[in-house]
Amino acid sequence: MSITLSPSKAAYLARVAEGLADLAAEDREEVMQDLEAHLAELGDEEVETILGSPEAFVAEFRQSAGLVESEAEAQPGHIDIARARLDHWSARLGELTRWPTIRPVWVWTRGWLLVSAWSVLYDIEGIRRFPIPSIGGSSLTGLALVVSATTLSLWLDAGAEQTARSIGSVVLSVVGGFGLVGTLLNPLPTYDEIYAEPIYIDRLTGANGNPVDNIYAYDLDGNPVEVLLFDGEGRALQTLPSWVYEDAEYLPVDAPYDYGEGAVTFARDQFGRIIPNLYPLQLSRYDEFGSLRQVPPPSLGFPSVGDEAPDDENPVPTTTTPPFG
Repeated sequence: MSITLSPSKAAYLARVAEGLADLAAEDREEVMQDLEAHLAELGDEEVETILGSPEAFVAEFRQSAGLVESEAEAQPGHIDIARARLDHWSARLGELTRWPTIRPVWVWTRGWLLVSAWSVLYDIEGIRRFPIPSIGGSSLTGLALVVSATTLSLWLDAGAEQTARSIGSVVLSVVGGFGLVGTLLNPLPTYDEIYAEPIYIDRLTGANGNPVDNIYAYDLDGNPVEVLLFDGEGRALQTLPSWVYEDAEYLPVDAPYDYGEGAVTFARDQFGRIIPNLYPLQLSRYDEFGSLRQVPPPSLGFPSVGDEAPDDENPVPTTTTPPFG
């Protein structure tokens, strides 16, 4: 008849079997069968109360069987005692929390959890593209770190029988647990808290503080021209958020990059790298129906350049008409 033991009883039986490993196979098997039947009749909390610890049971059995052993072999060391206690409480915890069932889920998610906690704690935009964490404003960096951390987690768990990898798995679980607790105890800032502090905006803005998405250049005859723009320190002038340029760099040539507010298609050099400051940018915006439409150039009037006053009493002013209402 097959006997099913609880995890704590199974751990107790395994420790006894390990302590009697030097016995003949037939003798050890007979002892294990008797002990297994006896354990099945006891409650989990009664096992060590009645039988004592696995080491004590082994020592008593050896003494009653007349097996002579040295004092060093008869007395378990501190490591053996600590290991026995750890196995016992691990079995109890597993029984109470169904840890064996949820453990694979934890192994697959603790890498993602660790990177996500880092992103949320140190980057206000960390969950902008949840569930992919953003690191340094880049979702690609966050995704790469998640893949790396998950691979490391699976590799450490697969080597549970190796001491170094087993310790590494425990360390990763502890760090991931602290990351989860830190994230839960660190509430996200409210809008009042965000706007109470000055915010660094990494894009070009107008005098009213509104962002400038595009720049159009014309010659004196009113003909549109393409220009490369730089600031006073020779840096490429960029009008979109910095992460747009980072993410678009990895797209195929001529592929538009949708960054939420709209889409942009960058010109590229002979090496396939985007040219971020070639204006005007090829921008698209969402219309009222949710479809992307290319943004046409603004409707402009051009001032006359020269000393003579125009003959027209009502000269055309320099104006800008928004492309979409």
